[in-house]
Amino acid sequence: MVRRGRAEADRGATSAAPAVLGSEIAAAADGGSAARGWLRLGRDGRLTAYASCAEGLVRWTESAPGSDLWQGPELFPVEGWTGRFTLAQDSNGFVWFAGTRYRDGAPGGRETVIATQYQTGRPLGDWRAVGNAFPERRQADGGQGEPREQQEQPLPPPGDTMVVPDGAGSLHILATRFGVGVRGRTRGADGKWGNWADYQGKWVRGAVVPLVTAQGRAEFLAPFKGGASYWGQDRPGSDFRWLGRMKADAVEGTYSSYETGAGTGTYFWRHPADGGVIAYRPQAPAGSVPALLPLGGAGGAGPVAVTRTHINGYDCTVLLQRGADGCPEIAAYPTEGEQYGTWWAPVGDRCAGLPAIALDARGSVTIAMIDMDGGLLIARQDLTDPGLAFGPWCRVG
Repeated sequence: MVRRGRAEADRGATSAAPAVLGSEIAAAADGGSAARGWLRLGRDGRLTAYASCAEGLVRWTESAPGSDLWQGPELFPVEGWTGRFTLAQDSNGFVWFAGTRYRDGAPGGRETVIATQYQTGRPLGDWRAVGNAFPERRQADGGQGEPREQQEQPLPPPGDTMVVPDGAGSLHILATRFGVGVRGRTRGADGKWGNWADYQGKWVRGAVVPLVTAQGRAEFLAPFKGGASYWGQDRPGSDFRWLGRMKADAVEGTYSSYETGAGTGTYFWRHPADGGVIAYRPQAPAGSVPALLPLGGAGGAGPVAVTRTHINGYDCTVLLQRGADGCPEIAAYPTEGEQYGTWWAPVGDRCAGLPAIALDARGSVTIAMIDMDGGLLIARQDLTDPGLAFGPWCRVG
């Protein structure tokens, strides 16, 4: 593998942006506002990277498939933006965003909003409020005098809202709050929104961890201290139903997921003992390799980024993490062959927030990071090398 420092990075052309924007982007990413899976491949073969800053959503876009010339950073302001967002991509290539904004009159002073990017490089659609999964409740207390309204004991703030498009054209909004549970609302393929559904999990910690298979069936884990509940659809478009639970210690906020077999997802998180990565397959057949498997990466932070590619002719799962020293580190192993172990290698200098990974239009593994100045750096797999080697980092925005 190739490691390149910032001083060695090539510089691609980029559009002009306010000088203050870079520092805001870096601060937001390092403050935990980087969305998982923030590097995405569009249907036209161009990659897009997404970030946050104080004013709203930020975007960089390849000028052509596989190019080191990018457009951006472009700012899409959102009034009342809180800084945190999540995203997902459906089978049509549409990218869906969920975020939170402050608004007078909204329950608790904030509301969940969603928006859509229908084509690579095109403007986002309007941000639309989708209601509040956890409206503040009030109760009457008569006592010895007149009834009066009093606020219930305040609850911890909700976890990040996840937006999950399934293969039947339905869009699911999944929200969590410790002490209340998991609630979801679905917009059907006909465009009509249903009511909020309760998926239990009163002691849920952090956001749910969704996964949508290539067949379009959606599922998710709802983490709690010491384990997680597992929910899924029987088929795309159907309601979620409880499928079981698993027991395992995990560092809160470190879950990620990826489809590693036909209709089978693998979930990853960090063990609290050393921060090492754990893999788990809820649908692993009985008698197969044990469900909880260590993958190294001790000392890393946050969720790992995941993709799959062929290396030396073998189907491999590739993991990317922010290592103990704040630099990107990468590992690969035969898909669903965690028992063979992994070796982590550094692939860049210190980054702000979490690095991201995706396949580009050529099928080249592409890794992205935001540097400490708020710039976007890209490194691509060298396809002439039979292993997993990377070319130099290119600063594209």
